[in-house]
Amino acid sequence: MNIDFRTPTGNAIHGDDVAAIIPQYQFWANWWKGLLVRGGAGFTIPYAGEISKAGARSTFDANVSVGYYMTPHDMTPFGDMVWYLATNVNQAIDNRADGGDTTVSLSPGFRTHLGMDWYMLGTVEVPVTSSIYDYQVMFAFMKVY
Repeated sequence: MNIDFRTPTGNAIHGDDVAAIIPQYQFWANWWKGLLVRGGAGFTIPYAGEISKAGARSTFDANVSVGYYMTPHDMTPFGDMVWYLATNVNQAIDNRADGGDTTVSLSPGFRTHLGMDWYMLGTVEVPVTSSIYDYQVMFAFMKVY
């Protein structure tokens, strides 16, 4: 179980400036050798900020990802190298704004252990249904405590 809290930062014109609570059930499984399956399901519920101006909607969100460990953990900076393909689904569940189309996207990506509990992640999210964008590139560094 995971609960995220989104803070109202940014500009409502870009869909930001909205506070939301995001409860989700998540799973992670490594049943066979290097095969990795993860996913989750939950909701995004806006509760404050420029909700109507940003066009924020309550949504049902789900994802599943399949990947494979390519390297062992101690092979830094390429340890625990995982290449994966994620599928993401978002469906509006309220009538606060126009639209309500289901958004489906595919996201090929990677994750690697850089050493000292630091990880590097990257993906390209490509919508396969109508969307306000053609693709999004995401990149992050993560520290595990």
